[in-house]
Amino acid sequence: MKPFPRPVLALAAACWAVFAVAPPSFAQPLVGRIAGSVKTITGQPIKAATVRAVNPSAIPNEFTATSDQKGEWSILGLRGGLWEVTASAPGFEPATVAVRVTLSMSNPKVQIVLTGTPIKGKMDGVDTTKLQASLSAAESMMAQGKWDEAVAEYRKVLAMAPALDVVNLALGRALLLKRDYAGASAAFGELLKKDARNQKALLGLGRAQYEQGDRAAAVVTLEKAVAMDETTEEAREARTVLAEIRK
Repeated sequence: MKPFPRPVLALAAACWAVFAVAPPSFAQPLVGRIAGSVKTITGQPIKAATVRAVNPSAIPNEFTATSDQKGEWSILGLRGGLWEVTASAPGFEPATVAVRVTLSMSNPKVQIVLTGTPIKGKMDGVDTTKLQASLSAAESMMAQGKWDEAVAEYRKVLAMAPALDVVNLALGRALLLKRDYAGASAAFGELLKKDARNQKALLGLGRAQYEQGDRAAAVVTLEKAVAMDETTEEAREARTVLAEIRK
């Protein structure tokens, strides 16, 4: 695991909800929920910060949220285990904390402090409460296997906040799961236009190209993903797909 950027002030993580049929009160939830805040070192809330939770061992293995006017955010649908939660915002140094998520509705809150100075950007004027509601709804649909509904919500998020490029990763993932490989390629491609070295997007694009039957393009894309950093989980997955293509 890479060392966490400093400074990071964190407590552990609070609650993500269960999306399947509500279990009896004595039954353990199938997923967990975490929530928290993103603030400056003086305690001021940071609006529209991007919060990403990643766990390579989980399925799904990545979730995205955006902080509201109070700097608060939440993510539903996580599997139990150790997650890396990263908060970033224009003008601030990103910060990452390790969060042990349990299949519970009462995980401790994740409090992240960023250093820097806020700058005006493309997220100004965005209704972050509505944005967070759509992100939560999309992740809820993903947890229930409702790919079409998830795709619709992710596209709604991108319409509200086109600058939130990372949502294309989640959109591409949903499109892959519903076997819309052309759509998935387009989603991953949109992110790669802004961040050509995004290893997750390269892996997703390579998978989509392979499923579309374009093996030559898939090999080029996946080899590029591996070359970015051979030590990551994405590189390992890319090598697995490359081995399958070359059988």
